[in-house]
Formats: sequence, C-alpha cells, structure tokens
Amino acid sequence: MSATWLIVLFVVVFVAIALVIVRLKVNPALALLLGTIVLGLASGMGFEDVVTGVNEGFGALMAEVGLLISLGVIMGTLMASYGAVQRIVGGIVGLFGKRASPYAFSLTLSTITPSIYFDVLLVLVAPIARTVAHRTGRPVASLAGPVAMGLAAGNALVVPGAAMLAYLGALRISPSKMLLPGFLFAIPAVLLTTFLYLLVIERLRWWKAADEDTRDEAILVPEESEAPKLGMLTALAPVLVVLGLIVTAIVVPLFGVEVPVIAFLGSPVIALLLGTLTALIITVAKRGLAAQDIEVGKALETVGTILVVTAVAGSLGAIIAGTGIQEVLSGLLGANAVLPLLAVWAIAAILRMAIGGQTVAGITAIGIMAPLMGDLGVSPILVVLAAGAGGCFGGQFSDNAFWMLRSLFGLSTRGTLKTYTLAQSMLSLVVLVFVLIADIFV
Repeated sequence: MSATWLIVLFVVVFVAIALVIVRLKVNPALALLLGTIVLGLASGMGFEDVVTGVNEGFGALMAEVGLLISLGVIMGTLMASYGAVQRIVGGIVGLFGKRASPYAFSLTLSTITPSIYFDVLLVLVAPIARTVAHRTGRPVASLAGPVAMGLAAGNALVVPGAAMLAYLGALRISPSKMLLPGFLFAIPAVLLTTFLYLLVIERLRWWKAADEDTRDEAILVPEESEAPKLGMLTALAPVLVVLGLIVTAIVVPLFGVEVPVIAFLGSPVIALLLGTLTALIITVAKRGLAAQDIEVGKALETVGTILVVTAVAGSLGAIIAGTGIQEVLSGLLGANAVLPLLAVWAIAAILRMAIGGQTVAGITAIGIMAPLMGDLGVSPILVVLAAGAGGCFGGQFSDNAFWMLRSLFGLSTRGTLKTYTLAQSMLSLVVLVFVLIADIFV
C-alpha cells in the first residue's frame, strides 16, 4: 500500500470515528471497535490478522491497566464514602483558593508526582479534581484540562517521568543531566498553558453544558454534610500508602540496595491493592461492615464501562501497529534536516495522534533524528524536550487515558476533546516555542 493512501486512510477512519461518536451518539466502545476493524482491513491486513490484533490488543492493555483502573476506582469510591475526598478538597480549596485550584493540580502533577504511574495518578486525582470543580462553581473542564496537562508534563518532560526516562535511555543521556532543564522548561510551560487554557474555557466560554455527560454521576463526591468528619492524615492515608510504597521502590535502588520485598510492595498493582485495603479498613471503622460491600459494588458498576472502552482502545493501538504507519512517517519526515527540532516535534506529534502513546511517539522521533544530531550540532537536551513536547500533542481516540478521563470526569466525547486533547496540545505548542527560543541561545 502506498504511503499516501495509508495516511489518507488514517485521516478518514479517525474523522469517521469522531463523527459516529459525536454526531450519531454511538457508544464509543462500538465506534472504536468498528473503526479498528475497518482500518485493519482497508490497510491490507488479512482477516485473521485483524481478529488476532483486536483480541491481543484488548487483552494486552487489560493486562497492563485493568487491575490498576479497577483498584483505583474502588479506592476512590471508598474514600468518597467516608469523607476523605471531601476533606482533601477542602484542604486544596482552602490552601490555594478558588482561582488558583487549576494551577495547583497542573503544577503538582507535573513536578511532585511524575514518578508515579500515569494511570494510577489519573484514577486517584480525577475524583478529587472533579469535586473541586463542582464545589467551587467552575466548569469541570477547568480542572480536567489542568489534570491532563499536568500528567502529560510529568510523564514526558521531567525526570523521573516514565516517558522521559525512556527518551534519555534512547539517547544514552544520564537522567542527572536532564533533571534541571526538565523543570526549567516544564514549570513555566505548565503555568502559562494553564492560564491560556482557562482563558479559552472560561473567559471565551468555549465550554458548554452539553460537553458534560450528566448521566455519569457515580464518581462525584457527596456533600460534606453527608460524610463523617475526619482528620487530613486519615483522609490521605490510602493515597499516602500508594505513593509511599511506589516512591520507596524507586528511591531505594538508587542507593545500590536491592530489596525484593520493597520492589514487590512498590509495584503499582500491589501498592494500589494495599491503598484500597487501607480505604476499606477506614470505611468499616467509620461506616460499618455493610457499607464497604455496598460501596465496592457501586465502584464495580462504574469501572465496567471504563474497562471496556479502554481495552478497545488497546485493540485500535494493536491494529495501528500492524498497518506500518510508523515506517511511512519515518520515511516522510526523517530526512528533514532544515529544522531538526521542529521535525522531531512533528514526528512525535503525528505519532501521538496516530498511536496514542507518549513514550512510543517520542522514542520514534528521537530514533529518526538521532543520526542527524552530530552533523547538525543540535543539543541532545533540546531534542529530548522537543520529542517530549511532540508526545504531548493530540492525544485522542487511540489513547486509553482519553477514555479513562472521559469516564472519570463524567464528560461527553466532545468534552474530552476540549479538555484532554486541547490542554495537552496547548502544552505541546508552548513547550515547542520554548525549545525553539532556547535553541537560538544554545
């Protein structure tokens, strides 16, 4: 199949998926599955390969994030039931105020918690951020967007974000060399992007009531009067257990000490399980044994939709990989040596839109441009940042986190495009501008 036809096919299929979901109101899982099959067959994949790709993509993604999503939603539901989320919300609003709460989320997620698994953070933070929006009278988008951009920046722009570590490994750069530059770029970029994003959403009133899915109220936190009072330490206990175990498992090996038990307890699934059990114990202590059974049942009802849509996004990713689009894009853009940093950003951005993954998009862009860096005299640090910026651009239907955020924040598909996709894309462009400016002086 020609490169031109494959690119046209991708555009047509992705536009069709968007129209079917937004205009015809077809369930996203069905629309994604149908689009996945059409993409595979139209690109020349055999019938058997398409079926295999759909099944393997579905199963592989569930194996990776299925338990994380399930445990995260259960823990969040239990915490909401005994008043933990309300207490945390009150602390955030009291500390930062109504106007600054979006900045609190975007800055915290991009600088303090990048070592934590992306999906774990999303399921932990989303109920809190959504409730802050409702309590302060702001659109849900005013918090959902900053959460999305904070997660993206923490993952792809700073150390020890997982995507950033992968980029540095691809170029064999020590993480210590990237630690300060990452923060110097990420912090002002996140603050500026949050300001610009809120300008679009609130001041220009681009957010509409129809952008929220009012049918999805399962993860909204009840009013404070409905839940027992408790201290901040008790409220934060499940989250502190999760973060403490994961961070410990990351930090201890840095001192040359290998402790299998710590590595086991710090794995995301085990850490989330222990955090969930902590929330379960507090629920029983505060509300009785019967209450925890009811709340876990509610959580499992909520998580079903999230899991199915997320897993189908995995099927789409597997079919995309089988079409050979990465090789096509490498051939088209890899020879651009005129503006190497812009080329790195463009390759990563296009791959992010097509494939959905920040890590794969950035590494591919770096792999294409790495052989040219020596001849062109381009700073490896700026190449990494350009790849990270491109990897933040255009996350949508092929990105499983897109669908997770949609469900966790109670948004329509159009609303998710206005939050997850818009916020991360704006961040991508702001960082790109910073990188190009820095290249003038480096």
